Amino acid sequence: MESTDPHYDAISVASDGLSPPVPITPPPTFWERVKEFEYARFLKTHLAYVLTCLIGFFLILGFIILPFLPDDGSNKDHYRPLPTFKAPIQPGIPWHVIQAEHLQYCSTLNTSPAQINQNQDQDRNQNGNHGLSGSSKRTTNPRAPKDVRPVLLTNAVVWDGEGNIEEDVDILMVDGIIQEIRKGIVAPNSANIINVQGHVVSPGLVDMHTHLGVMGWPTLVGNLDLNEETNPLTPFVRALDAFDPSDKAIRIVASGGVTTALVMPGSGNIMGGEAYAFKLRPVPTSSNEDMLVQAGQDEASKWRWMKMACGENPRNVYGRQKKMPMTRLGEAFLFRQRIQKAQKLKEQQDDWCYAVSELSQHNTRAKLDSHFPTDLSLESLVALLRGKVLLNIHCYETHDIEAMVRHSLEFNFTISAFHHALEAYRIPEILRRAPNNITVATFADHWGFKKEAFGGIPESPRILHEAGIPVAFKTDHPVINSQHLVFEAAKATHYGLSPQDAFKAITSVPAKSLGLGHRVGSLKVGYDADVVIWNREPLLLGAAPLQVFVDGIALFDEPTINPIKPTEKQQQQQKQQQQQKPFSTSTVSSEYKDIKNLQNFVLTNVGRIFLEEGDNKEEDSFKANSEYQSEQPLQITVRDGKIVCSGISCIDQAATVFQTSDYETIDIQGGYVLPGIIGVGTKIGMVEIPSEGSTGDGVNRSPTRDMSLLPQAVDGIKLQTRHLEEAYKGGVMTIISEPLSNQVLVGVSAAFKTSADSLLSEGALIAPTVALHLQIGNNFKSNFLPTVSSQIAYIRQTFLENKAKPNFVGQAVRGEIPTIVNVHNKDEIASVIRLKQNQFPKLRLAILGGTEAHLVASHLAEAGVSVILRPALCTPSSFDTAHCLTGAPLTDRTAAHVLFSHGVKLGVGVSFDGWTRNLAWDAGWLSVTSPGVKGSPDYISESEAIKMITMNIQEIYGLRDNTLQNRILKDEFVVWSGSPLDLQSRPLFSHANGLSAIDGY
Repeated sequence: MESTDPHYDAISVASDGLSPPVPITPPPTFWERVKEFEYARFLKTHLAYVLTCLIGFFLILGFIILPFLPDDGSNKDHYRPLPTFKAPIQPGIPWHVIQAEHLQYCSTLNTSPAQINQNQDQDRNQNGNHGLSGSSKRTTNPRAPKDVRPVLLTNAVVWDGEGNIEEDVDILMVDGIIQEIRKGIVAPNSANIINVQGHVVSPGLVDMHTHLGVMGWPTLVGNLDLNEETNPLTPFVRALDAFDPSDKAIRIVASGGVTTALVMPGSGNIMGGEAYAFKLRPVPTSSNEDMLVQAGQDEASKWRWMKMACGENPRNVYGRQKKMPMTRLGEAFLFRQRIQKAQKLKEQQDDWCYAVSELSQHNTRAKLDSHFPTDLSLESLVALLRGKVLLNIHCYETHDIEAMVRHSLEFNFTISAFHHALEAYRIPEILRRAPNNITVATFADHWGFKKEAFGGIPESPRILHEAGIPVAFKTDHPVINSQHLVFEAAKATHYGLSPQDAFKAITSVPAKSLGLGHRVGSLKVGYDADVVIWNREPLLLGAAPLQVFVDGIALFDEPTINPIKPTEKQQQQQKQQQQQKPFSTSTVSSEYKDIKNLQNFVLTNVGRIFLEEGDNKEEDSFKANSEYQSEQPLQITVRDGKIVCSGISCIDQAATVFQTSDYETIDIQGGYVLPGIIGVGTKIGMVEIPSEGSTGDGVNRSPTRDMSLLPQAVDGIKLQTRHLEEAYKGGVMTIISEPLSNQVLVGVSAAFKTSADSLLSEGALIAPTVALHLQIGNNFKSNFLPTVSSQIAYIRQTFLENKAKPNFVGQAVRGEIPTIVNVHNKDEIASVIRLKQNQFPKLRLAILGGTEAHLVASHLAEAGVSVILRPALCTPSSFDTAHCLTGAPLTDRTAAHVLFSHGVKLGVGVSFDGWTRNLAWDAGWLSVTSPGVKGSPDYISESEAIKMITMNIQEIYGLRDNTLQNRILKDEFVVWSGSPLDLQSRPLFSHANGLSAIDGY
């Protein structure tokens, strides 16, 4: 049965029906629950939770109310009201900024200038090496002024810088570009037409290693910006920031035909900094930026260059400061460490660019929290790692070169050129480890001045070229005056490099190494109008420009150009210059190469004899013999080591002269015979490596007060050295060296043979006492004598105190031995002349140096003072030599020509120990560059030039005073393959104690 009571519900009932009904309680209402809630118990168990909620509630309430509260201004310096609440801003850099940075940095991140200019490269590759017809499609030169006048050169012999020669062609320059090269060009309106009369026209020369503008002339403390020697790692400094467009050297260097120069920091640091390529044309703005080769060019297409160094220089600079690097070990570590830092920055940049690229494709609303990673101190190194910088490294020795190649492979950067690299000829295989063909930018024959330069040989350029290594010649100006860059190439031909390959080494090869081979270094259509007109063939001794054009603008006054009228000899040389073969060394039979100490012989077919008169000579003077003209060849007869006949009939008298003695007849094929050359002003024999004190006698750094202790060179001579051997190979038979000293009073010189093995050997010592030596000028100021005036006063007092004493100073004052004064400045030379004229008239005075001697030439002649020019070709590199006459085309003569025209007795000294072997060329230069004609006062003939390194030196140094010395020198001679003043002539035999072949002829 179903209940009807609302308070009961149907429930299960036991089957027996005995279970009573159960009442159901209704649920409590809300208010009943509130009333019955156990608040005390809840708070006791949930107090922390309640408090947290209350605090949070009131904090939120406070933040909502706070912006609406009034501000009374009392805390305006410390309190800033919060902005009205807005939706949260996503952190990071706005996308438009990211996009701009990405466009600026990432779009060309790994694109090199070579790739940007790929179209021009393809054009050049398609044209190939097709001579003068090869061209670039460049039609404009961004450096050229808008109003530049067209120039047409006619009747030219073109050397194009790539090994090609074409005669009788015209060259048209328009808007700073070579527009045409062919015969019969029609000149445009207003063109300046220049008939070059058959002279050689070439591209401007490229010197890929100079310090122009950062080590100016004259060099002063105020303009010496070569090395930032506060840190061995300075890749972040730039030569541009120090380059002085007003450097006096720029115009002088341009006068030698150099139109493009890479200006570098020095080599004192491992990482020296950025280099810049300049055109050597002055600009009206006086802006160094406007002188840049790449001025006006798009930034992304510009090459950059960097200078680094290894070996002695950095370790010496910082080793002296007791800083790292003190060794090559330290150099390598510092180098690798810094490159590694740059590598990490490069990776960060790559990651940043990748992230932006990904975001731009998938989520342009996303933001980055950092800008493009940069570091000014590493920026140039990162650019190097990306292939945007061409690296030039100063290294000399094999292990230094190999270390740099190893670093480049480790960190994947490219070396464009090794500079100096005098031992690179030994390791072409190591150079080939690099992925590119590294250029070797080297000297022709500058060597021996420090340990790492001691392994150089003059045949190195030829050996490298034959091994397929690109060779460029550079000067390291002012180490070598860049005005004479062409002479570096000319000297290389003497040692076997073919003429056109040598010329390429100062034109197209360095241009290509600098990444500029599409616009400079070649004379081709579409290239910059950087052009040189030469006064004679560029690789002949004494060659100089008549005119130089840069960007089609002439740098010098328009010269008078006379037609070339070559002699038969010059015609033969011209044919050789045009060949790709090296010059032949000698036509004398090789059967004579082993001759040694031959006592009895006859030289036949002698071209010229430059020997002084003697008892049995047919010719009666040096000059007459040297100028001897005859259709019959000359001969020389030597019996028992003595010259008994020289002339045209010696061979007919041979049977009578020798009677029963055996003798040798040697045909020297028109060679020249002259006295042994004498080297003066050199340190060889006193020190072998100037930077290594252990290789020499030592330098006297203390003034000598007791004249009995005056140093004598004879006591410190070192024989059988490489410098002496090389001098001997150059026909230098005798050296006169003074002691090494930085004091005013130097000591007494000695004369000795270059071929001697010991001072005890017979004939080794010509004269133990030759002359008293003094030196005056800024270089010799000291605490003892801090001024030039005190130097002069010291000399005067020393002469007065010793004039009657039996010591060397007394002998000099009495005129018993010569007095040689090393001085350059005209005013200091004048002071020396006054000493002789006013107080010491018996002085047999000679000036050594004499750069400014031409300014007092008449006074020197009147006082009977001789001059030994050292160097023969000067530079205004110091304040004391500021009035140097640098030669054509800036000056029509040099100091030698001015002095000679005044009748001053002249000698030529050695300017650099390693060039002692080049004395014949130094004298020859003065002859071939004489401004006058034969017979004019300033014309230096071939025979007069030879006297300046032989007879005149004997007279100036008193070697003719002693009968024995005179006899030894009279019977001494050298046989040359031709004129010693010709770059292709070389010594074949020497005769002192018998006739001996000179090694290497």
